[in-house]
Amino acid sequence: MSRMLGASRRARARGMTLIEVMVSIAIMVMMMTSVWASFKSTMRGVQRNRVLQERAQTIRGALSRISAELSMSYLSFNRPLDEQRHFTLFEGRDEFERDNVTFSTFAHLRLRQDANESDQAVIQYFVAGDPEDRSRQHLYRRESRRLMGDLPENMENYFPAYVACEDVEVFDLKYFDLNRQEWVDSWATTMNSEQPDRLPTRVWIKLGVREGEEIVTYHVQTALVMQEKIDLGR
Repeated sequence: MSRMLGASRRARARGMTLIEVMVSIAIMVMMMTSVWASFKSTMRGVQRNRVLQERAQTIRGALSRISAELSMSYLSFNRPLDEQRHFTLFEGRDEFERDNVTFSTFAHLRLRQDANESDQAVIQYFVAGDPEDRSRQHLYRRESRRLMGDLPENMENYFPAYVACEDVEVFDLKYFDLNRQEWVDSWATTMNSEQPDRLPTRVWIKLGVREGEEIVTYHVQTALVMQEKIDLGR
């Protein structure tokens, strides 16, 4: 009888030990699941922060490029008296919060030594829809590597445009008129009724970029260095 009781106690001891092992395994699985979920959440956060940082860097790069190119805008006296075309110009058109600007500048960078180009160019920035997804708007950049005398609206017939910044909802430009001592919404050096043959002293740029459901706004000002028209004939 005592042997049977001893065997029963040992069996119960083995059974309790097995239960304890199973409970321990279950706890370990729960802990590993919790750690893995936390790790995945952390990795998603790291990835999101990386994407946001890269996005912010792209936007800052676009603003820096626009500012640099605007700062090197210039006008020139050098054209025949009977020439109707304006080879150098600065035209900023007010389109509410999707403005466009076309200007002659010394910002062109020659990539080949023997290229038939100079550092002069006409550059245009404007907002337009994505050709594949009309719900998205981008800021585009178009460049003529030579002074062609084309009207801003005709440049698209000759020169391609490339995306300068994606998902742009606001591209608002203002120009400081030194004569009037105020900011104005548009500028046209080619029209006698506007600002003939003179540049704004500063340009204020507002760029609104869609980030999910929100629009994040960036601001920058740039000064235009060459206020006097170039006259190579003097």
